[in-house]
Order: sequence, then structure tokens, then C-alpha cells
Amino acid sequence: MNIRVVGIVSIVILFALTSGYMSYSLSDGANLNEVYNKKDIQVIQKTAAGTVPHEITIKNNGNTTITVKKGETLASSVSQNMVIAEDKSIDPGTDETVKAYCLEPSKRAKEGTKLLPVNTTYDTVTKVISNSDTSDPASAMDIQLQIWIIMSGGSLNPYTGEPVALVEKQNITWSELRQNISDAKAEVMNTFNVKENELISLKEKDLSTGQTWIDNVSNYIKSSLGI
Repeated sequence: MNIRVVGIVSIVILFALTSGYMSYSLSDGANLNEVYNKKDIQVIQKTAAGTVPHEITIKNNGNTTITVKKGETLASSVSQNMVIAEDKSIDPGTDETVKAYCLEPSKRAKEGTKLLPVNTTYDTVTKVISNSDTSDPASAMDIQLQIWIIMSGGSLNPYTGEPVALVEKQNITWSELRQNISDAKAEVMNTFNVKENELISLKEKDLSTGQTWIDNVSNYIKSSLGI
């Protein structure tokens, strides 16, 4: 195989594996993953399924202040994956309650579960969160639904996991939820100027270029091969 082609393929693989990490590392926020690996923090799911927004308890066991930023994600194999919805500083020896939204509608949050800081979320989700007012229940609900629209590629199933818990806990009807989902979908399409059939790839869209990372890699390959 041509050495040039091998080099390009290697770069593509490397880019795919590290793009998310590099985006996170180059940000000016705290690296919660590194702090977690040093056993300097504890991250616990505080609220039960159906809460909007959710609350996360972060305890700083280290000797330096930790800065938590919007868009940082917290993962769990048995509970909901969460995305932090506010910026907050946590002093050494203290714990803080941080607002967060669910990422995966098909799962339920489990109170008391330990969460693992991993990286930052997609640009599009972070943009939606930036418009959130976590102190306003209506705004928080709307943002939560918009996040699920993005994460599900526009095919949000309301009869599973966290949406079912939401109906139970928030005391809303299924018809109200379906209407809210429809409204949230329209807002997402308007915010990002996309059609409904484009929602499927929206979460991977790079807002700095208007393209997905796959588009960026494809363009790089074409230019490198002179296509």
C-alpha cells in the first residue's frame, strides 16, 4: 500500500480517537478526570430519576480549588450519564451541589450512585446548556428535552427510562410531554438551522466550522489525495 495513504489513514484513526480528548484538554477548565484519578474528589448522584435539573454532589478531598465547568460529563454504568449545567468552584475540604442534565433518555438516574468524570460533551449540547436557566423549572425542562433530542438524533422515545420517570415525578400528562418534545425539537432545529432529517448527526457537529468531525476528516483526506 502506498506510504502516503497509510500515513493519512493513521492520522484519521488518531484524530478519531483523540479529537474529544484534545478538545477537552485545550479548554481552560479543570480536568476533573485527572483530579478523580488522584482520588481528590468524590462525585455522587444526589437526585432520583425524573428530577429536572438533577443535582450532583462533588466533594473536594484535595488541597487545591477545583473548577467545574458547563459541558463536563459524568458517566455511570448503572445510572444516568450526566452533563454539568453550571460553572462552580469547589474549595479544598468542602463539597458543593452542582446542577446537571441527563444525557441518555433510555436510562434512569439512581440516587447515591458514584459518577466518573470523563470528558466534555458535544458542542451542540454545550450550546443548548449555555441557554439554560436551571433556577426556572420551565426553562430547565425545555433544555433537558432539547438535549435528549440532540442525543437521540431527533428520535426521542418518551416511553422509556428517564422520560417515564419525568412524567411520574413532575406530574405531567403524556400528551403534555409529547407536545413539549415537539416544541423542543422545533427549537433545536431553529437554533442550529437544520432540517428534521439532519438531526441524526447534529450532536457531532463542530460549531466552529459548521461541520461534523467526519466531514473534517473527509475534507482532509480529499485535499491530501488531491481529490
